[in-house]
Amino acid sequence: MYQIAVASGKGGAGKTSISAALASWLGNSAISCDCDVDAANTALAMEAVIQSSEIYYSGTAWEIQQSSCTGCGRCVPVCHFGAIHMQKTLAVIDEALCERCGNCVGVCPSAAFKPVQKTGGELFISKTANGSLLVHAELLPGEDTSGKLVRAVRQKAEELATDQQTFCIIDAPPGIGCPVIAALQGCNLAIVVIEAGQSGIRDAKRLFELLASMKRPHASIINKTGIDAGADAQARQLAGHFGSRILAELPYDKRFREATEQGIAWHTYTDSFVAEHSCSLCTAVIQIKGELDDKSHTDR
Repeated sequence: MYQIAVASGKGGAGKTSISAALASWLGNSAISCDCDVDAANTALAMEAVIQSSEIYYSGTAWEIQQSSCTGCGRCVPVCHFGAIHMQKTLAVIDEALCERCGNCVGVCPSAAFKPVQKTGGELFISKTANGSLLVHAELLPGEDTSGKLVRAVRQKAEELATDQQTFCIIDAPPGIGCPVIAALQGCNLAIVVIEAGQSGIRDAKRLFELLASMKRPHASIINKTGIDAGADAQARQLAGHFGSRILAELPYDKRFREATEQGIAWHTYTDSFVAEHSCSLCTAVIQIKGELDDKSHTDR
């Protein structure tokens, strides 16, 4: 399965809209992953309906067995996060503050601490408006295992994919942190969405540097062009500096947003301006995929 990750250095650059457009254009030949587990919204862009869900366990946590707790209070001062307090004569853990370090376990004279699997979020399998599958997830607030959940989303998509699904479209999280690395790891092609503005260009530069360190092939799409000619030129220069082919330039135009708000795939939108830009973008992605495949065969 050929994995295409759509990424950007910042939020709001347009990667979800573009990944949804590409996935919708590919239809049932693609399965989609929304790896922005802190704020997943590909389901909205593709009018997906949840079919099933499962609990995501983030790791081992600790639970106090009240029947074994003697109320000695030794665990309270050794917790560096202030997650344990005395409630009457028994110790109680505040799950929101607990970092699962286990300091408390070693000082408890009555072995009252019991290891349990901690719920870290939920993983969903949904069906989109065009009948294709979307795997997405929601991390609980305060959880710090986003990279692990991203990997779980991708693994679930790989399990669900059939011979018919030759593409996996990954909507990567914004930024360059752990969840982004988990989303980009092992992908066949990364599409960098460069927002044509100063913050978009600076953050895209950091993403290009990350991709270079990961040795991932990439191409670019410049989004929201036409507002500032200077920013448009800087975005092109940035892509050229990192040897990233520009597959498309999408102008800042309310018709793209209107299509998304109506839940209509860009390539099927009645306005030919949106449909033509979308089809051209998607065709360019498939073209560079073919060129990379040919290069890979030649290098062998």
